[in-house]
Amino acid sequence: MHPSNTSSLLDLVIVVSILLLFLAIYLYVSSKNKRNYTQTETPLSTSAQMKTYVDKTNITPSAYNEISVKYPLSTLPTTEKTLPYTTNKPFEETPNITVDDFYNFKGARLLLVEDNKINQKIFQSVLQKSGILITIANNGQEALNYLYTPDREFDLVLMDISMPEMDGYTCTEKIRANHHFDKLPIITLTAFAMGKEIERMYALGANGYITKPLHIGQLYTVFTTYLGHIQRPVSTLSALKMKGLDIEAGIAMYEGDEELYKQMLREFIVLYGSLIKQMPKWIEEKDYDKVKLNIVKIGSKLHSLGAYELEEAVARMKKFFIYGTEHRIEEFKDVFPEKLNRLIIAMRLYLQGEIL
Repeated sequence: MHPSNTSSLLDLVIVVSILLLFLAIYLYVSSKNKRNYTQTETPLSTSAQMKTYVDKTNITPSAYNEISVKYPLSTLPTTEKTLPYTTNKPFEETPNITVDDFYNFKGARLLLVEDNKINQKIFQSVLQKSGILITIANNGQEALNYLYTPDREFDLVLMDISMPEMDGYTCTEKIRANHHFDKLPIITLTAFAMGKEIERMYALGANGYITKPLHIGQLYTVFTTYLGHIQRPVSTLSALKMKGLDIEAGIAMYEGDEELYKQMLREFIVLYGSLIKQMPKWIEEKDYDKVKLNIVKIGSKLHSLGAYELEEAVARMKKFFIYGTEHRIEEFKDVFPEKLNRLIIAMRLYLQGEIL
């Protein structure tokens, strides 16, 4: 073969070899990039990976097909709620509880959803001295209206089940449908300690239940569970109410005339302030005629002034005379002056030092 032809053939072989080398490099790089793309952009590309995802998220395979794979597992949206402490066991009764113990929850804001007027009165009677701010809704719709009132917040809801217009089931469901109320505890009020009523309330988002008629030891346990962390100052009116004087109720008795109400308070202090010292003296001397005469007189004034605490004590003293058990009036030798003194202090505080 001619030398020039040999040289040309050698050059051709070298060129082909170089081309094949570049082709091999291209195919290798292309294959590697394809594997990386599959691993990063398709995390559920295998049946095993898909099963793991479904198990973790409780999303069915059919629902999975509708989810774009552009979301990594950690950023997929979730609808899980964080609700308050929930128990399906009855709350235990805290022993030796009196109405005075509820002062520990002063400043808490309670929404009582209850249509029965007697039950409303019972709750008010138990909590009137506590400093707890109680709002009463007669049905579920009223409760929702209060909850959606701007700048109005509640710490606990006590929810009856059977009510007109909107029952406790519907109201609870609507409350839980709004994420703003996720951390609001809802405690069911029921006459039944078990059964479908309770189960349905739990399914709708209730956190516990207490039975009717009311046991204050059980109510105290509920408050300890859900309100024990609250430390909130109370208003002047609430503070006076804890001393036995319901200012708002008293003013309402005088058709909203606050000046007339204040005048009645001044007259009361002048007329009955001396009984703080006289009443225990008459009781000790067994001068029952004077005791009876003066409790009748003072008793006629207390309700219109909103002096509920002393009114209750005087009502009990009157019963001793009605049933001929005057000797038992001795029980009020210290109680009466203590309650009357506390009432007069509250009146003077309200009158802002007008009577010293």
